[in-house]
Amino acid sequence: MNFVMVLREISEIVAKAVWTEFKVKTAPQISYAEPKFGDFATNISFELAKTLKQNPKQIAEGIASNIKHPQIEKASSVGGFVNIVVAESYWVDCLKKIKPGYGQSKPRKGQKVQVEFISANPTGPLTLGNARGGYLGDVLSRVLDHAGYKTTSEYYFNDAGTQISKLVESVKHQAGIIKASQVEYQGKYIEELASDLKNELKSRSDEDLAGILTKEVSRRYIKEAITRMGIEFDEWFNEKSLISSGELEKALELLRKKGLTYEKDGALWLKSTDYGDERDRVLQKSNGDVTYLGTDIAYHLNIFEHRRFDRAIKIWGADHAGQVPSLNLTMKRLIPDCRLDFVIVQWVRLVQGGKEVKMSKRAGSFVTVDELIDEIGSDVARFFFLMRSATSHMDFDLSLAKEQSQKNPLFYVMYSYVRAHSILAQAASKQLKPSNSLERLNTTESELVKYMTRLPDLISEIAESYEVHHLSFFATQLAKKFHDLYESERIIDLNQETAECKLYLIQQYITFMEILFNIIGVTPIKKMEPKV
Repeated sequence: MNFVMVLREISEIVAKAVWTEFKVKTAPQISYAEPKFGDFATNISFELAKTLKQNPKQIAEGIASNIKHPQIEKASSVGGFVNIVVAESYWVDCLKKIKPGYGQSKPRKGQKVQVEFISANPTGPLTLGNARGGYLGDVLSRVLDHAGYKTTSEYYFNDAGTQISKLVESVKHQAGIIKASQVEYQGKYIEELASDLKNELKSRSDEDLAGILTKEVSRRYIKEAITRMGIEFDEWFNEKSLISSGELEKALELLRKKGLTYEKDGALWLKSTDYGDERDRVLQKSNGDVTYLGTDIAYHLNIFEHRRFDRAIKIWGADHAGQVPSLNLTMKRLIPDCRLDFVIVQWVRLVQGGKEVKMSKRAGSFVTVDELIDEIGSDVARFFFLMRSATSHMDFDLSLAKEQSQKNPLFYVMYSYVRAHSILAQAASKQLKPSNSLERLNTTESELVKYMTRLPDLISEIAESYEVHHLSFFATQLAKKFHDLYESERIIDLNQETAECKLYLIQQYITFMEILFNIIGVTPIKKMEPKV
């Protein structure tokens, strides 16, 4: 039977039983159950008790008695919950369905999604905060792709405005061309730019220098770091293009026509308090400079009206959280059906021995992405950032990240993959080959397979919640189950038929982990010698 039993399908089976018994249409919430109760459970009886005016236990018993399916071994009522036990043969069938692309949904029509992340100003190197948001955005894009969405990952360059003028001023001051009372940007990278571009700094206008410096900063300190992070953007969008194309002015004019602006003290203001904001916001200053909000509105009109995205997800740092309400409220006013979602990434500190680490050589007061990758590598950095919810503050444990043993969470997960390869290699030396004639699983094996089958539902959940940290938890728990299996018996010492059937499970685990590693964005390692 070609039946992949995930939460959605279980929900349909339970819903059918509810209709059969009570003639009520519903979409039950299904969850994975603790092993002693079954494989799946639902609290639908408690929900129905409100309308049916019956005892939840009686309702659960009625539902359980009507759950009929070839691959459901048992349905019962425990404390008012409906618990479901799946037939053992089902888990074997699930194991055989694992292949490249497992858990991947078919392309979804009308589900064009933009994920914008990092988008640091081209005024300096990427920092720890940029790394956290960068890895999050990349993994979320991978998840959305796996979930069947047409996903575009995008970097938005703020390459216009006062911050670029301050960059020019800072570099010229460092080169001794001008004397500034206070410089905005400092550090080794400013010294490098001042030294390498000394001729241009003397001969070119500030307008030309703005373009030259932003390109150099982007190339040297942003794009190269992003490549080292293992991130490939589909689009690089420049703020300047909104100005040169006239889209920015059209956006401001649209706001005027809709009566959403007014002028005061020579500046253009948005009447954002009229639709829920805590205060009105400046769109264009009296000197003509357009604020971040002004260009952000033009940018998001481009996203939804010009490029026709169905959803846009913004991965922003905590320092930009204050801009979210005004932008969101304005876009809802201009395009009521647009879906604009935000993930606000909180601060991160690099700590060692409980104390904050200051290891920057290039940037003065902050740690760069390059420095972190030099210390621990990109894959470890990626996995560690994924271990905490982006919406909570994080202390990044440098000592643990440097640990090349099973104490390091990524090494612990990777070592399960290494062990699986080792088993197959040892088996091959004894002329043993995996056989898909497997018919039964013992308890430890079935627990491993059951956990692997959670991936499709997890992908669907993250595609809506954006909580990518659940992937690292999933990987760690799955690895634990494999390590338990590894320690439980020595497969290659079993008789040939039994050993080859069990080797098939090992082979399928390798395939599954390669799928999971690809979604997370880390490179599988087949051999390693961890210190236990």
